[in-house]
Amino acid sequence: MSAFTAPSTTSPLVALDRQRLTLEQEAFGITEELNSTGKPPVGVSNPLVDREGFPLADIDHVRVRTLRQRLAVIRTDHKALMLRIEAGLKQASKPGDEMSEDEIRARLAVKPKPKYDNVTGCWVCKNWDGTVSGIEGGENVLFDDIGKDEVDKLRLDALSLNSAPAPTPTPTPAPTPVPTFPTPTSRTPIAVEPFAVVNSVAPGGPAFQAGLLEGDIILKFGRVTYQAGFRSIPEVVGEAARTRGEIVIDLLRDGAQSRLTLRP
Repeated sequence: MSAFTAPSTTSPLVALDRQRLTLEQEAFGITEELNSTGKPPVGVSNPLVDREGFPLADIDHVRVRTLRQRLAVIRTDHKALMLRIEAGLKQASKPGDEMSEDEIRARLAVKPKPKYDNVTGCWVCKNWDGTVSGIEGGENVLFDDIGKDEVDKLRLDALSLNSAPAPTPTPTPAPTPVPTFPTPTSRTPIAVEPFAVVNSVAPGGPAFQAGLLEGDIILKFGRVTYQAGFRSIPEVVGEAARTRGEIVIDLLRDGAQSRLTLRP
């Protein structure tokens, strides 16, 4: 494996990756809408006329043609963007030590959904090299080992050996009561299972305006939840594409649950 220095969040490579995700999400939404328009659906390439050559009566022809043209532009831009990202990844490696094709594919691959770590009580995500992000020492833990009883026991034993004995508490006077106010977050146990993690947020976009941040763990997106039959990310994007009003998003950030409002 080649040595690699992770780019900063303001580097051109990170900006390119955010553009890639934005294009892919838009393409998913367009495809989802086209595949649900008409009976049978017109899709991305089916004819817009019937067998006799007359325009289909149950679709918005202007809307369909506009979406198809936009999808063609996205595909062209995405192809060019991927070439720039691949070149950027190679440049990010140390001089004289180019990244392998397998490493490049691993960095560009879609991440699996987060897992709950019983040892630390945190939700964790998978890094490109198979290790864990979201917990201290995650570079020494494999994502695929999270939840395995024998591995959890070894990690708990290691934490017990490394933890220092707690100092004897010193009695202190009772503090003056301070009024408390409700906050939009809660650290109580989360009953809703997450189904997605935010890889990046395009500056100035709807997600950016709503306050979403990279690393946010999605619990609920509008009506879509993992328990309610979540099937795929395109389903979530399609939900956003079809919604004309506000979308309520429940998420987990730094161990606390929050609620945001997205305006497509």
